[in-house]
Amino acid sequence: METVRMVKLPYFFIFCLLLIIIWLLSHHPSCSPYMSTIRGTEFSHIPPESSGLSSLLKEAATEDNTVIITMVDREWAKPASLLDLFLESFRIGERTKHLLNHLIVVALDNQALRYCRRAHPRCYLHTGSGKKIGSVNPDGLIAGWNKKALVKEILELGYNMIFTEADVIWLRNPLMHCHPHNSVSVACGFSSSDQHVTAENTGGFFYAKSNEITIDMFKILNVERVLYPSTGNQSFCDIVKREDVIRGLNMKVTYLDDDNFVRFCQQNRQNQSKITTVHASCYDDTKSKVQYLKLLLQDRKI
Repeated sequence: METVRMVKLPYFFIFCLLLIIIWLLSHHPSCSPYMSTIRGTEFSHIPPESSGLSSLLKEAATEDNTVIITMVDREWAKPASLLDLFLESFRIGERTKHLLNHLIVVALDNQALRYCRRAHPRCYLHTGSGKKIGSVNPDGLIAGWNKKALVKEILELGYNMIFTEADVIWLRNPLMHCHPHNSVSVACGFSSSDQHVTAENTGGFFYAKSNEITIDMFKILNVERVLYPSTGNQSFCDIVKREDVIRGLNMKVTYLDDDNFVRFCQQNRQNQSKITTVHASCYDDTKSKVQYLKLLLQDRKI
């Protein structure tokens, strides 16, 4: 056993040394050409189409450099799908139609991209690591990693962003509820500081300003993904609820009101005039999400 430990120990130090070298290279200006080459291959989370992302962001950005992002896969982007309902809610909502000009739909696979281009003018294929994978639900583990990587990239490019799940219906303009000075505004749906946040009680909506605090937060999450792979599927609410993150980064967070950002199965939704977005998070299957959100939109049109 002692011999085995002695054999394994050097490999551990070599691994740590490699991590330190990569970090030093990435932070030294004279090494940027070499790191660009590395990032273009296996270490990058940015797909070859990333040059198209910059142009889409410029097209979609508001005057204060804010963009709206959602993410779909082939299951969520097809005829009579969640994407169709999501876009329709923008068209019929109160003061939301113009926000379509600032929306970029991120496709997780080629089939979703093809359909997106038929439904919306600004679509972007984000393949993550570039590995061929099957349909990945946007709430899934791989999509969770891809989502964080993409959010970090957009923030680093200098754009504030609103991320909204595609199973969220926009009934009214939610931007007025986002705090203009706080780094993060998020719909989490919890009232107690010790309550664990799950997919079922999140509002599927957050706003992040492009600044050092939010960018550093996603850098920390990227390191955690390597050290603790199971943390990759943390919701954004789970992240901003962590005291080590909030205190370590001195980050100010606005928790958006449950009366405005509701879940479809949420009880006591009394003041309908205040509801801004509705998230179908309490349904696991896509068919149920489509069915009930469709009914909600039909009631809205009456």
